[in-house]
Amino acid sequence: MDRLEDLYRDLLEHLKTADLVVLTTHLSPDGDGIGSQIALAKLIDNFDVEVRIINHDPAPPELDFIDPTGRIEIYCPERHDEKILTANLVICVDNSAPQRLGEMRGPIERSAGITVTFDHHPQPDPFWRKRVVDETASCTGEMVYRLQEESGFPMCLEAARAIYVALVGDTGRFRFGNTNARALKLAVDLVEIGVQPAAVHTLLDERKSLGYLRLLGESLKELEVLCRGRLVVLNVTAEQIERTGARPGDTSEIINEALRLEGSCVAALFRQSGSAETKISLRSKRSLDVNALARRFGGGGHRNASGMVLDCGMEEARRSLLPLLEELVSESNSS
Repeated sequence: MDRLEDLYRDLLEHLKTADLVVLTTHLSPDGDGIGSQIALAKLIDNFDVEVRIINHDPAPPELDFIDPTGRIEIYCPERHDEKILTANLVICVDNSAPQRLGEMRGPIERSAGITVTFDHHPQPDPFWRKRVVDETASCTGEMVYRLQEESGFPMCLEAARAIYVALVGDTGRFRFGNTNARALKLAVDLVEIGVQPAAVHTLLDERKSLGYLRLLGESLKELEVLCRGRLVVLNVTAEQIERTGARPGDTSEIINEALRLEGSCVAALFRQSGSAETKISLRSKRSLDVNALARRFGGGGHRNASGMVLDCGMEEARRSLLPLLEELVSESNSS
């Protein structure tokens, strides 16, 4: 396999000679996806290349501060298909799964340019013509930082702040197992550039809506504790989201609260997203791998944080997954 440094150099050469580069990320983008895009766009600006950030879904409101100039565009076929089809490079950050591109999958697949996945998730999909993947990176933002180092250009504060958001998001505020020496050294480097962790924390975590807090309360009140406390299950219906005034994306943080229970090792959140569609988020502690289970159902992510979408109602999704989750927890308990 090519050395990562060689892949970085090759990508930089393509960026230098491009006229148009399109950046995108996965459905329901998170801090790593958005932060990596903003930082990568700032790097590409040094080459005097047109850069367009086009995403299928809008970013959560709490991430608005890392895109102060409004560079991110929401995909519209009439406005964006021509750009995607004629771009020299289409780079998808923090994702290689084509099913997580939504309606953008078609034009990306037909693009005349080089399609690239720039990602840290394991087992990249062969959908992409080039795959720049570092499974050892704590986040895709870390890879953008390394690419910037390879380029020789200094990093501006706006890009550093975006990468810091990617880092704290994917390490769970430095709580997850990917919080290693490299991740902490990256945090130091970003702070030395000028990032203020306390200010970022305020913008990320202290601007929750009333709807989020109400949904959090309802969800935790009705949580299910199975397998002698090792498996925690949350259920969120479309009616609850509408009644509380919460946003669908709010559930991504609610699930992390479930793992605060002493003795828990796996948490699952089932969210109704339609009459025949259920989104499932999985979280785990230590070496317990929920990614393998998610991939069996067409999803994916990381060992300790993964998700999937099932084309069925919530009860059917629960019937399919709960026995497998109980089996996973039981196997870890006996090992």
